[in-house]
Amino acid sequence: MSQIEHDVLVIGAGIAGAAITQVLLQQGQTVRVLDAGLKPASGTSAHAFALAHPGLIRARPLLQRLTYIAFALAKKTWQPFWREEGIFQPLKPGTEFNESLLNEQLVSAGFDQDSAQPINASKAQHLTGVSRDGIWFPQGATINLEKTCTTIFGQQDSLAYEANTIVASISYDGVDWWALDQKGLPLAKAKSVVLACAHGAKELAAGLQITLPLKPVRGQLNQFQISATSSWLKYLPTAAISGEGYCLPASYDENTKMYTLVVGSTYDENETSLATWPRSDEYNRQQAASLLNYVAGNLAELNIANSFVGVRCVANDRLPIIGAVPSMPGLYIATALGSRGVLWSALAAAIISELVQVREVAHLQGRPSTGNHASAAALVRLARLGLSADLVAAISPARFLVGALPPALASNSKPILPLGSKAK
Repeated sequence: MSQIEHDVLVIGAGIAGAAITQVLLQQGQTVRVLDAGLKPASGTSAHAFALAHPGLIRARPLLQRLTYIAFALAKKTWQPFWREEGIFQPLKPGTEFNESLLNEQLVSAGFDQDSAQPINASKAQHLTGVSRDGIWFPQGATINLEKTCTTIFGQQDSLAYEANTIVASISYDGVDWWALDQKGLPLAKAKSVVLACAHGAKELAAGLQITLPLKPVRGQLNQFQISATSSWLKYLPTAAISGEGYCLPASYDENTKMYTLVVGSTYDENETSLATWPRSDEYNRQQAASLLNYVAGNLAELNIANSFVGVRCVANDRLPIIGAVPSMPGLYIATALGSRGVLWSALAAAIISELVQVREVAHLQGRPSTGNHASAAALVRLARLGLSADLVAAISPARFLVGALPPALASNSKPILPLGSKAK
């Protein structure tokens, strides 16, 4: 295997690796990507049903700010793959619809009428096919993750992509970063390295005496087929619904004369099984009834046509881990994207590409790339994106290193993941 040096080595060819690679290439960097899968998006990114919307996140202002910025970045990052069709976020059952209060909360969170609108059950029925009070996000979109990753990792100048390549460890010799195989033999070298390999980042970081508090979360998605004579027909959504779980607009197949409803996903902590589980099938049936406000529906009429299982990766504080590792020049991490891969991957691409660029400029000017000047320069650049120092600190890998950050900047928030509750 060639050991030609590249500017950046990216480990992982899922949606995080794709976003980071794309932006680095746009900046003129040479990038090498190593991935254990046989093709891009072989893991959790191997499906076509990702949702993207900023959401209203009450009582969690830090997560709301991050999500709002990440959504704006995602629209730009994923523009060629962005299917803007609108997404509806229902209010939790039992919550009173107060349009004035919701408008105040939306304005306070930075939304305007073009990006978020409170709608009552009657208007939601007309707009989305679902009779529930909630918030309509006209700019919400869906993205085919597998197609996106495959396109980005196709033939591109300045990109070397290698599949079916297991990186067992990484090391730094004071000048270059090296990726090593299971025998300790070199696979590739680069000036900088990005760990964008989800839960795999934990083992690679451990080899450098870095502890990342990551855990796997299994999620199952179901495609249900529904007969044209079923009572479910008048409850099927015409827009994507995202709340306690999510579902996509129902589609009709002329050949089978059946409707298809995609519903997900379960949230099974510390589970890595990729097998479909009957209890997850049942959970998603119940979730469909709740989302569509049809709790009296006959669940037996939701026939399973297909299923998808992916294992997400989350940190113990439920925030992504994105940024540079202190005292290890050129080492960057982008993991713990959880259920928000579309948004957090775009955020990771913006942050890491800026940090790489600042380090490169510092190196060319003969300045230490890990000093205060470089850190300050990076924060200035990131502030232009709306990423203030407290937001950058809240998702930095440094928050898990003892004494790395002042307590005021460390995150102790516990944001929710938007794609479902734990399956029973």
